[in-house]
Amino acid sequence: MKKSNVNQCETKVLNCAAAFCACVLIISAFLIFMPVNGEEQIYNNIIRVHILANSDSLSDQNLKLKVRDYILDDIAELTRHCADSGEAEEKIRAGLEDIEIKTREFIKNQGYDYGLSVIFSREIYPARIYADETGDYIFPSGGYNSLRVVIGEAQGENWWCVLFPPLCLPGAQIEDELALAGYSSGQINILKKDSGKRYEIRFKILEILSNVFR
Repeated sequence: MKKSNVNQCETKVLNCAAAFCACVLIISAFLIFMPVNGEEQIYNNIIRVHILANSDSLSDQNLKLKVRDYILDDIAELTRHCADSGEAEEKIRAGLEDIEIKTREFIKNQGYDYGLSVIFSREIYPARIYADETGDYIFPSGGYNSLRVVIGEAQGENWWCVLFPPLCLPGAQIEDELALAGYSSGQINILKKDSGKRYEIRFKILEILSNVFR
């Protein structure tokens, strides 16, 4: 066999091996990203809040924080006796117009004449860690039901947190609030950072895939 033919055969073998490895990695990544052990409920039982500031000026950022505190208190009162996120979503959706009117009036009373829109929709969030004295809890990246509060031009640094259960209120005990919202002990354990090694594997798989297809 000619040397050129040998080289061509070796190249084909290497290409096939690389393609096979890539397929294995893709399948592995897909399986790792699939929700398991009730993880899908982490997304479905959480309502996030996303507040977009008019700009990055000091006054606009301060206004964003004031709106944050106002919204958190208002929604906490609205959803205080809700048994789960489904009931909380119903109350929030039913009260959207009232929330927007009251928040617009609040902004006006702060001395600003910005437009405002309050929207309930599905939104993609990055992974985020929340902590209290019981430990760290990691909420994975993904799509969550979300209350979006858009102030003015919405060109400033934004703020987001967990609206229901009310994990962003002062003194909130994360594990207790999750349990009250219907999370099982197994689902709560998934969120605990120290036991959430699966997410580190996910991120490593993404790094490997990015190198394969670079």
